Amino acid sequence: MMQTKFRTVVATLVAISALTGCANKKDAQRMSMLESANRDLAGRLNRSSTDLEKAMQERDDIYNRMLAAQQLADNLRAQLENMPAPETAAAGWTPVPGGAMIAIDDRVLFSPGKITLRPEAKRTLDAIVSTLEGEYGDRDVLIFGHTDDRPIKKSGWQDNWQLSTERSLAVVRYLQDHGIGASRLVAAGCGEFRPRTANSSEEARLQNRRVAIFAADPTLQLGRPKS
Repeated sequence: MMQTKFRTVVATLVAISALTGCANKKDAQRMSMLESANRDLAGRLNRSSTDLEKAMQERDDIYNRMLAAQQLADNLRAQLENMPAPETAAAGWTPVPGGAMIAIDDRVLFSPGKITLRPEAKRTLDAIVSTLEGEYGDRDVLIFGHTDDRPIKKSGWQDNWQLSTERSLAVVRYLQDHGIGASRLVAAGCGEFRPRTANSSEEARLQNRRVAIFAADPTLQLGRPKS
């Protein structure tokens, strides 16, 4: 009788021990999973913080570029107030006060909402390079990006100012990569604020979406470093 009770007590203790062991094992597994999830969340938070800082820095850089371009534009307008347009200009260019300008339809250069130059843009920009190395080899070159008045919705840019600025930079980099000295080049984004015509129709908006390249008269003071 005593042996039977003893065996029963032993069996019960063994069962309790086994259950306790299983519970401890499950708790350890849960703890391990929680720690892993916590590390993953911490990593995501760090990456998000880094991405946010990078985005804010890029925003500040764009703002500073736009501010510098605006100051340059104000200075340029002041110099051009009483300056006549030249009588002639290079083929395809238009004489304007203080120099010559050529405007390129944005569809020639970019896909909608993009800032990467289309392969078809090469021929047009190579002709620009040829003129800037030849007839206008002594001139500073200002590149102005323009958009229509439709707000940014899907392309991810902050606004039309950013899109137009990034497009002008894409053209500047192409010109520099193909031989135009960096000290001659200025990039500016005008957004929708300097249209050719009122944005009253799709045809009008097509006219307003463009990149304008201005070859400035050598007498203009544009802050170019002395050689």
